[in-house]
Amino acid sequence: MVRISLSLDDFGRVACYLNDGEEEHTLFGGEPATALADLSAAVEDARAQGYGECFWPISSGEYRWVLRRDAERLRLAVMFVRSIAIGFQHVYWGEMPFEPFAEQVQAEIQAFSSPALG
Repeated sequence: MVRISLSLDDFGRVACYLNDGEEEHTLFGGEPATALADLSAAVEDARAQGYGECFWPISSGEYRWVLRRDAERLRLAVMFVRSIAIGFQHVYWGEMPFEPFAEQVQAEIQAFSSPALG
């Protein structure tokens, strides 16, 4: 199961740390409130419709989160794109139980208090 934690970096971006025990990655979203609202919506879309996605733009490109739920399982893919000409770079892919992941994401977003977002 992937573990997620959130914080602000030195540039005021949201930093999301993904760790599944084998891989560790850091993703960034330029507008924290928007990024977290979009991630929350993507999780809820995956819960309701089986598919959710969100985009976290930053100055050097964009992270794309793709969530596909199949019954109780989630397939999570995160990619980064600098430009259309270069294409998407794989950042993370994993499969896990959906509900524990969804609960963890929502808890992390909730813990990332409003004062931190400015």
